[in-house]
Amino acid sequence: MSKGSLSRLYQEKLKTAEQAVNALPRDSQLVTFGCYCGTPPNLTQAFCTAVSNKFFSGIPDVYLLRSREEVVKQFTNVEVLSRIRMLCPFLGAGFRQLADKAKELHKTHPDLIVPQFLPEHFSLYARGVFTRHGKPDVHMLQVSPMDEHGYFSFGADGSMSIPLALEAAQIIVEVNPKMPRTFGAGILHISQIAAITEHESELMVLPQREPSPEDQQIARLVADLVQDNACIQLGIGAVPNEVGRLLKTRNDLGIHTEVLGDTLLELIEAGNVSNRYKQLNVGHSVFNIALFSKPSYYDFLDNNPTMLCHPAEYVNNPHIIAQNDNTVSVNSFVEIDLFGQVASESVNWRQISGSGGQLDFSRGAFLSKGGIAVLAAHSTAKNNSISKVVPRLNNIVTTPRNDVHYVVTEHGCVDLFGLSTCDRAQALIKLAAPKFRDELREEAHKMTLY
Repeated sequence: MSKGSLSRLYQEKLKTAEQAVNALPRDSQLVTFGCYCGTPPNLTQAFCTAVSNKFFSGIPDVYLLRSREEVVKQFTNVEVLSRIRMLCPFLGAGFRQLADKAKELHKTHPDLIVPQFLPEHFSLYARGVFTRHGKPDVHMLQVSPMDEHGYFSFGADGSMSIPLALEAAQIIVEVNPKMPRTFGAGILHISQIAAITEHESELMVLPQREPSPEDQQIARLVADLVQDNACIQLGIGAVPNEVGRLLKTRNDLGIHTEVLGDTLLELIEAGNVSNRYKQLNVGHSVFNIALFSKPSYYDFLDNNPTMLCHPAEYVNNPHIIAQNDNTVSVNSFVEIDLFGQVASESVNWRQISGSGGQLDFSRGAFLSKGGIAVLAAHSTAKNNSISKVVPRLNNIVTTPRNDVHYVVTEHGCVDLFGLSTCDRAQALIKLAAPKFRDELREEAHKMTLY
């Protein structure tokens, strides 16, 4: 298409957010949104207004992943929660508050539908939606401005947004000039889009906290496991951030990661990342979500051909992860028991986050030639009053014991692979805080692990 034709088509499809939402079929059954930076704030507001005004003839399922707090708050209206069935595959702080408020409101508003959690591996979320709910009637997302060839970019959000959009009956985009244009699978041609809206807003940021002495000790132990030429995946939090800072003495690292955060970007800018020793996507850093603490960091991604944004079904696929040699995966946990079972998404059976990509990357890294999977955390919680190393899990299992490789706390590092049940228990007790070790040994004897 010529530039003139593209410009005319753009103007034909350009609508206000209200016009775009009000053109949807009233009998829509499944509405999905972009995730993280990809959630369109103006379109979500227009959607919530339409729901409140009883626009839809039924009760549509609404799929919303982790998003900015102000976006999540748009769904707290009783009129909204009474007329949609919200499905949340990841419960961040905002969604936990939304779910808690919905449960409280349900006491006085019995018609209100409490948001439901979808447990699934990150690599399989989109497949789970298609299997249980079918294809979306509409997918709404935030994109970068159209280029001269008529393409929009998903920018900082590949996650499930790419497959959901490509299977949806309609796609509505919210063009944000602050969304970077990235390369990879996340592109849409104007011919694929039903309606275009425009709205400038700040991208989602994730504040960082200063590392504690325990964070720094754990990070040192983890960083010692990472050699030159390794292909790395780092999770979110103080420990992975500190690990990234310590890797500035390494050379020719590769990146294949679920979340591209501050420290990975800083490693790229410092020259520690070349991606030259990867077996897959050589010369490119691969991610499915970019989430930074500073808005300016997103600028680095814009029109940078070395940065590839792909969906979770690709990035988090263990068989894809395993194709890069020397993959090192680093994630955190809430609790680990003496059998090696790991809980990373709940506290006392209460869901606090999601399964995410921990098991995907643990399995992929373990299958990688020379690869290792690391799970790291403080040995205690609540001002050292609770041990994170426990006799038996009192939580939902995120990573089964047979998939747990290296475990690190501030008290040491242990490789569980190949250890007997008894040896595992003894090794894990050494990772616990000293004041809890005698009690753990007692419990281990009772369970005949010693």
